[in-house]
Amino acid sequence: MSFLKPSAAIRKGVAGLATDTTQSTRSHASRCISQSNARADDSNGTSVAPRLQLPKQQHSEDVLKLARLANDARHNDQQLTQLLIKTDPPLDQAKAYRVAAAICHLRMQEGERPIGRKIGFTNRNIWSEYNIDASNWSYIYNTTKQDIRTDCKKQSSQPVNIMEMSNLEPKLEPEIILHLAKKPNSGMTDVQILHCVDWVSHGFEIVQSIFHGWKFSAADTTAAFALHGRLLIGAKVPVAKLGGSSEDVVKRLETFKISLSKNGEVVDQGGGGNVLGSPIEALRHLCGLLEQDEHNAPLVAGETVTTGTLTRAWELQDGEVWSTEVEGIDLPGLQQTFRIRD
Repeated sequence: MSFLKPSAAIRKGVAGLATDTTQSTRSHASRCISQSNARADDSNGTSVAPRLQLPKQQHSEDVLKLARLANDARHNDQQLTQLLIKTDPPLDQAKAYRVAAAICHLRMQEGERPIGRKIGFTNRNIWSEYNIDASNWSYIYNTTKQDIRTDCKKQSSQPVNIMEMSNLEPKLEPEIILHLAKKPNSGMTDVQILHCVDWVSHGFEIVQSIFHGWKFSAADTTAAFALHGRLLIGAKVPVAKLGGSSEDVVKRLETFKISLSKNGEVVDQGGGGNVLGSPIEALRHLCGLLEQDEHNAPLVAGETVTTGTLTRAWELQDGEVWSTEVEGIDLPGLQQTFRIRD
């Protein structure tokens, strides 16, 4: 029995679904590069790309089965008909991180490279909306990280093409992105963690769900890339250019405000305090999770970390114009459109 939900495109052109979850129809890496108008890029112009080393391990067959199932859903732009936690044996959060490691190995075999992390569900204000009670994380890849070059009016020159996730109910999240010059740890003070960061950016994460209607458990999302689809990075501002002392920068990251608009109308407001108290605290939380994880790669210098949505996550439709205004910290706002359908 297949766990894949047929998409509209597949219903039109295929008389049935293959149930073999050990193979994908095409490489996500090649698809992402060919369909995106702007190449996902792991270079920031000054830093050496990180070299993440996953622990050597032998994945169990049930972990590999779930990894292939989730990865194939992403490849095929198809949602699953059943939650992963309902498989036998059942999935819990600890096992979900083993699935995440197995997925990373699969994607590396396909030519992708992990170059950072996304932290999910750091905004406690949305926990009840998704029936979630904890944050999580997943890998960012060279194929899912994309610079969006903006002009002085903050408007990107071209729509971002996300057609490869058109059937996965994509949503938009405005976020703060941190780039690591040094490896932080959970025992550091806020200022010490800031000193591990060389630039800060405001960007958009495009999240996706291989589960219909965004109905899932926390373990499901951890095993499904923590919902990561694409990371769009705006202007990269060196920490030294944010002004003031390190203590001032830490405070501004905690207290700045942001407004999110769709087609020129404000739809949501948020701020740095929404992500576990601040982006610095979110990074500390990630450090703590990884320090207890024997299956996944530890943080290394050169990684890009996006710290979670500053507002609610908003459903994307083709051609909409999404923009932000940032107050309280010297980071430019963004304006971006998206191509989701042909």
